[in-house]
Amino acid sequence: MDLKTKIYNFLSDELTKGNIDKSDNITEQYLVNNLEVSRTPIREALFQLAADDILEKTPRKGYKFKKYSPEDIKNLYELIGILDGKIAYNVVDQLSEEDLSRMQFLIDSMNSAIKNKLYTTYNSLQNEFHNVYISKSTNSFLVSDLLHKKEIFIGKAYRQVNEKKLHNLLLQTNEEHQKILNLFKKRDSLKVRSYLENVHWNKNYALYDNWK
Repeated sequence: MDLKTKIYNFLSDELTKGNIDKSDNITEQYLVNNLEVSRTPIREALFQLAADDILEKTPRKGYKFKKYSPEDIKNLYELIGILDGKIAYNVVDQLSEEDLSRMQFLIDSMNSAIKNKLYTTYNSLQNEFHNVYISKSTNSFLVSDLLHKKEIFIGKAYRQVNEKKLHNLLLQTNEEHQKILNLFKKRDSLKVRSYLENVHWNKNYALYDNWK
């Protein structure tokens, strides 16, 4: 894992756990202290995260998380749905039985994580689920664009959502994962594409990625 990814994952987890806020300054020293990495490579990794539209430089204060308006986030959801759906459409016939079994295992694991309120674990498992089919794509431009757009949603607002509502939302989302898998099993490229575009990446879900 490269340092940029390590820093991204660390910041995402800290946001989700509520240890830092999206309005906080992210300094080189803070990352040096927590990741035990020297300042020079951290400085370079922060520069890369700013180039990727995750962070933005603030004079004499370090970095802040880049802000996006509610409309920006809805538009990003729409674009992600289009990219994700297109990739799924392209790879339907490339998924092996082992791939499909892996996806089912991840769905079951996500249900367990939800039940036990392990929300950061759920988030990691969800990424693994989607990456099973995304990794089959030979269109590196599509994949690169999709992953970059998804990275903008660093951290999750789990701690700011009513626990019962959050529980039900995640269960509903995991039911959608099961529907996606079932469509893959049927090799129904048109329906899996439509489902990802219009249901799984529904703009109404953008609310949970628009937080401070």
